[in-house]
Amino acid sequence: MKMKPSSVQTKATVFAGIDIKPASEDLADAAGFEWAGVNIGVQTRHERHKDTSHFLSLRFIVDNEKGKPAPYTIDIQVMGFFEYRGSDTEDQADDLVVVNGLSILYGAIRELCMTLTSRMPHGAICLPGANFLDHKPSLKKKAAKVADPIDESKAVPKKPSRRKILKPS
Repeated sequence: MKMKPSSVQTKATVFAGIDIKPASEDLADAAGFEWAGVNIGVQTRHERHKDTSHFLSLRFIVDNEKGKPAPYTIDIQVMGFFEYRGSDTEDQADDLVVVNGLSILYGAIRELCMTLTSRMPHGAICLPGANFLDHKPSLKKKAAKVADPIDESKAVPKKPSRRKILKPS
């Protein structure tokens, strides 16, 4: 069976910041760490450039300030440039680029985190799997439409007709 190339192609990835520190000594073994209950933060950004080029940014944060503590505090940001080579509508293309692009960027973060922590006191940690379907730009557009319904009281009134109405005599 042949592999079919994706319509979302990675052109470049760059790490913009990496900060991983061992947490409490009580969490001595990161192998097999269960992520349930850990407060994980993500920040994302998407910009369309030209017709087919896209910029994405993903920041992954575990600060251990709330929730279950993880063996490491983590703050990693990665940026990527992607090209869309498909025939979908602009909205569909944006959705595909964002969901697939963020997944690619997250994979780079997971790999780097595992490599770096393998040389740290608590041992290698594997970040949890992630799903970026809720980051689709089309979902944000739908939410904005629902959140900002048309207020009839602010609607521009129709101009009165200039036709002269004749009254019967």
